[in-house]
Amino acid sequence: MTAFAIEVALLLALVFAAALAVGYRLGRKHRPAEPPVQAKVLPPPAIVERPPVPAAPQSQPQPEPPVLVEPAPSPQQDLFARLGIADMNAVPPLDEDEEDEPPPPVPQSPTRPGPRTRRRPPESLPGVRPTALDAPEGDGADDLKQLKGIGPQNELRLNEIGIFHLRQIAAWTPEEAAWVGSYLAFPGRIEREDWMGQAKAILAGGAPPPRRRR
Repeated sequence: MTAFAIEVALLLALVFAAALAVGYRLGRKHRPAEPPVQAKVLPPPAIVERPPVPAAPQSQPQPEPPVLVEPAPSPQQDLFARLGIADMNAVPPLDEDEEDEPPPPVPQSPTRPGPRTRRRPPESLPGVRPTALDAPEGDGADDLKQLKGIGPQNELRLNEIGIFHLRQIAAWTPEEAAWVGSYLAFPGRIEREDWMGQAKAILAGGAPPPRRRR
């Protein structure tokens, strides 16, 4: 009885399993098919049109200013320009002065001596340097311009080397006159114009020689 019961139980189990398998297959056949999943198609992005950028205005070329060409000066105007005269009609008149007289000196400060234009140092000049004074004697310096050939420039330069009086010039020796002529940059002029004789004549009471106009 026990073996028979076991066989019956096994047979029932097999039948039950077979029935479950058949029922599962029948259920799959009769199940409605699921619709296929469709992929979502996104709309294309909207194209935004940008306004056109205006082109930068091109700069117009500026016309070059006209070049003013000054007329060439005439030879006469060029000569006056070299001489430092702006107006050709404003030529200064000749002042009363001696022949071959250097131009007047530039005004200097009282504390500074005037410019010296000697070409060589006094030690190398020919002749003998006359005796000099440190300062004028008596009532002051004589007017050396009384002598023909001495103007303001030469008087100033004579004062610089200690010559203040006519008596000093009257006492010059030929060697001293040669030294002073070289110092003033016109050798032989003192002897030619006879400064020593003029000074002696004025000291003796004579009138100074007349001065010529250029």
